[in-house]
Amino acid sequence: MRTQRFDFGLETITRRSVDDEDHLPAEGKSAPVYLPDGLKLDEILAPPSLDERLTRLLQPEFLDPELLEPRVLSQTRQEASWIMGVCAERSSGDSKAVLDAAAKLCHGEVLLDDEVRLALAALLKG
Repeated sequence: MRTQRFDFGLETITRRSVDDEDHLPAEGKSAPVYLPDGLKLDEILAPPSLDERLTRLLQPEFLDPELLEPRVLSQTRQEASWIMGVCAERSSGDSKAVLDAAAKLCHGEVLLDDEVRLALAALLKG
């Protein structure tokens, strides 16, 4: 049997005392700790690109879950089509053409909703 030298193990034993611990100040408040706001610094050093800004601007901050229900979505499209039509009648020039095109687009979506609803009813009827 071969034995190795015994040169490893515990070197020292230290005891922890109360004086070694970190304590709050005895009286009064401590000075506030300076922590730089990393987010603001990142915004300055690495500003978002145009694509990132456009994506952020086009995404809604809050989306009502009820809006995803077919009935509510169809009703919202109908109301949007009506509002765009009324605004187009009151406008003039380029804005009238844009609003009129938007109203026609919304109306087309409403017609597609109706077609989907009729096709679904026919499928369920058998």
